[in-house]
Amino acid sequence: MFAAVRSRAGWLTVGTALGLAGCSAMPIPMPDISMPTLPGFGPPTMSAAMEPVPLAPLEVAAQPVKASVTAPARGFQQSDKPAFFVQWTPNMPELTRKPAIAASVSPPKYPEAAAKRNESGITSVESCITVDGRMVDVKLAQSSGSTTLDSATLAWVQTAKMTPAEFNGQPMALCGWRLDYEWRLVEPR
Repeated sequence: MFAAVRSRAGWLTVGTALGLAGCSAMPIPMPDISMPTLPGFGPPTMSAAMEPVPLAPLEVAAQPVKASVTAPARGFQQSDKPAFFVQWTPNMPELTRKPAIAASVSPPKYPEAAAKRNESGITSVESCITVDGRMVDVKLAQSSGSTTLDSATLAWVQTAKMTPAEFNGQPMALCGWRLDYEWRLVEPR
């Protein structure tokens, strides 16, 4: 059996001991080899200023601590992204049903201001669709050229109900889904 002991000078001394099982905990006398100490090796010398000093017990303030709620920093938007989701890519082999707008959802109302200005275009949004069919973490992917139409699309998407994506017949949250909504004025007949 071998035992190793580090001497004060930082040298490793190896000794052997013969014995039976359980004797490894028995101390092995090792000769103390005095080696000259080199600068930076050996036990550190501590001045009185460096010695540890016990601290006095801390006094607890008599005033109760008030919990404060801080508002999120400006420009910071908390994400509603699902904890577990599949990132959308075209041609997903396990995808058995793509997400779609539920049949019960009515299209958004054309904003009157945009209709007066004869504005039209396609607004594209990118979002996550949860298992229960909500669109969360919605971002404007491409503008229609009209801030009024873009705002109306974003407001509608926040409340629109979707049928979730299915993978191998099981509903699954899907992120990165892009929805294009075309705003087109229809001439009255």
